[in-house]
Amino acid sequence: MWLVKSRIGSLLILALLVAFAGCAGIGSTGPDVTDKEAREQALSAEETRVTQALGNASYVTSSSVGIYAEPNATVLNSNSSAVKIRVKMPYSYEYSCEDGSSGAVDGLKTNVVYQVTDSNVTVMTITERIQNACA
Repeated sequence: MWLVKSRIGSLLILALLVAFAGCAGIGSTGPDVTDKEAREQALSAEETRVTQALGNASYVTSSSVGIYAEPNATVLNSNSSAVKIRVKMPYSYEYSCEDGSSGAVDGLKTNVVYQVTDSNVTVMTITERIQNACA
């Protein structure tokens, strides 16, 4: 009889441990990436996107990204699967157009919303694009 009670008690304890282990994530409301990490990843992604776009533009002779003004990243929404971040990235560039005009543009900024998960950084919307001074 003692052996049966001992096994039932052991099984009950084991069942409780398994149940509590499975509940460890209950109440967790955020994704695997923190808001701070998401902001950093979105800022880095936008800096790379703008730098590459300006570098690939045939009319741009030199450029700077995020130097003359402070880049900004704001958390718009955070849920269990992703963090949405609005990034405003300042940029400036010098240009030389095919028609012979040239000059510089300063104080421009992009305005982009990114979705950041533990494995991806994705552009969701672009409301202020990189301006083409030669268009």
